[in-house]
Amino acid sequence: MKRIKYLIASIFLCLTFNVSASENKISGDIHVSVNGLVCDFCAQAISKVLYKEDAVEDVDVNMDKAMITINLKDGHDIDNNKLTKLIIDAGYNVEKIHRVK
Repeated sequence: MKRIKYLIASIFLCLTFNVSASENKISGDIHVSVNGLVCDFCAQAISKVLYKEDAVEDVDVNMDKAMITINLKDGHDIDNNKLTKLIIDAGYNVEKIHRVK
């Protein structure tokens, strides 16, 4: 099962490398659709991982919508590839990343 997760994560990461540089450098809020958020422990675990990043101001995990909202500090950004890796390494699958200006 772990091999399948790593294979899927690797494929997804390879596909995200095709995202243009300008899309990766827009600052603002980030909405991440995540598969696997089922309990408060999940929310705490993902929040803990994301709060370690200097660019992150606030994190809101909505388990009903399977959505993580990340508020960035002014003038800071976090790359889509790095964000994806952090979430996958925490044990969750990224479905979609949407940036709000």
